[in-house]
Amino acid sequence: MLRYQTRDALDVISIELPAVKQRDGIFTFPRASLPDHARADLGPIRHLLALDDRLVSHPGQARPRLVEQLAQVGHEFLATSQVVFVADDPDAPPEAGSPPLAFDRALAKDALSAPKTVIYCPDLEYVPRLATEGRRRGVRALALAAVVAADGHALGHLEARSGEANPYRPEDLALVALLADTVGGLTERAARIEKLVFVDALTGVYNRAYFDLQVQIEMARAQRELSSMALCIADIDDFKSFNTAYGYEAGNQVLAQVAQALKHAVRPFDIVARWGGEEFAVMLTAPVAADDVETVSERLRATVERQLVELEGLDRKIHRVGVTVSAGVALFPDHASNAQELWRAANQALLAAKRPPKNRVVFFGA
Repeated sequence: MLRYQTRDALDVISIELPAVKQRDGIFTFPRASLPDHARADLGPIRHLLALDDRLVSHPGQARPRLVEQLAQVGHEFLATSQVVFVADDPDAPPEAGSPPLAFDRALAKDALSAPKTVIYCPDLEYVPRLATEGRRRGVRALALAAVVAADGHALGHLEARSGEANPYRPEDLALVALLADTVGGLTERAARIEKLVFVDALTGVYNRAYFDLQVQIEMARAQRELSSMALCIADIDDFKSFNTAYGYEAGNQVLAQVAQALKHAVRPFDIVARWGGEEFAVMLTAPVAADDVETVSERLRATVERQLVELEGLDRKIHRVGVTVSAGVALFPDHASNAQELWRAANQALLAAKRPPKNRVVFFGA
């Protein structure tokens, strides 16, 4: 409870703040109850805000750089603590280059469901379900705060982890909340910049520039992990016939709907891009076995074939038309040792797939 008395009157103004809740050794602090000022060196803040410049100059690496910089800034803010940003759903499997998973899924869900709070466990040894994992990771205390977008939806959460017991004072928890808010703004800006630079405006999937960048990254990761990845190039069959029969705008509608069909037919961590014209490139990220590549590639072809595309013709009538794609597939490192060779192999397979009767998937060397 805060009380204020006006200077020229006897009126007393009382403000009742939300109470701190404690259950089983875990405290939930409403952000409104934390200090509105805290001692902090401006150096770490400048480092974090300087990321805005990097988002523009290196948009493809914006979010990985944010995670890396956050670790440094969090260390400077909170002394011996490790600060990590866990994106999106704490139950989701990790993607290539993604931040680490949540320390504890239940706590992560609590943080996401109460974005106006900071959750603090001062000593994991007093919480049996957390103590074993804490000892394994060398973590003794844990603080969590939700990272939310301007419209209120959750982007993930921030975790401050310390090897010491009860390291954080209320003003330190206020800094955790400040970091979470800063990360929210930076993450949103990174996503907007990536969309402007790397998303094809017509189809809503990635463009060639983004795909080129990610191919190099994924090939390096597959090589490092001694695993494999695959490239599938899908080409819309007889695409010019749609332009001729229904007009160029109808052709654009075919491109957009096929792109979305491909996007929804792959795994969440695979990448679909418009390569150019009526060609789409699909990267099946490592690790992926040859049998799985065959299954996913065939699913791509079948998904497009089953979909009836709705388009408006020059006669202003709505037409439902069938569309098919032919696809060429190559694997790394089975069919190529670098990106250029992988593209060449997939293109050779595509040329074979485009021979009549089309509407099929062909692997390089088959």
